[in-house]
Amino acid sequence: MSTVPTLARAYEILRPTILQRLIELRSTIDPSLGRLDDGTAHAQIGAVLDHLGNFIATGDLGLHRAFLHTFLAMRAAEAQPPGAVLAMLVAIGDTAAQVAQEAATGTVEGGELTLLLTRVTASTARAVNDLIAEELARRVVQRAELAKRVREGVR
Repeated sequence: MSTVPTLARAYEILRPTILQRLIELRSTIDPSLGRLDDGTAHAQIGAVLDHLGNFIATGDLGLHRAFLHTFLAMRAAEAQPPGAVLAMLVAIGDTAAQVAQEAATGTVEGGELTLLLTRVTASTARAVNDLIAEELARRVVQRAELAKRVREGVR
């Protein structure tokens, strides 16, 4: 029998504690989060936690990747570079794993949730790196096409 539903429930139970810890640490997680008011910071971190929970419950990497793509775009609109967004997402995942480990020290379920959160964080990092690489490849092709047009226009 799968432990995913049990771990998803355990995550949802810990989510308020994780959110509170992240709100307290937001300036160290990402200086731009520290400059936000509590409500805005709460909403941004909460959205990430919601999607982590959804990914834990469903394992749907496509849906998680779509969220990450949107999140990267939103943060880019706030002048946040992709590397800073990646660091923030990893810090959120690491903090979630730390809270899970502290809350359930010595229990099998706590250990499994901590391990799962670590894996979800790694999957998130890989997906963000892939999205960054895809965007870079798209821009390289676009640059080459523009350079070709310029060369052809000069003749």
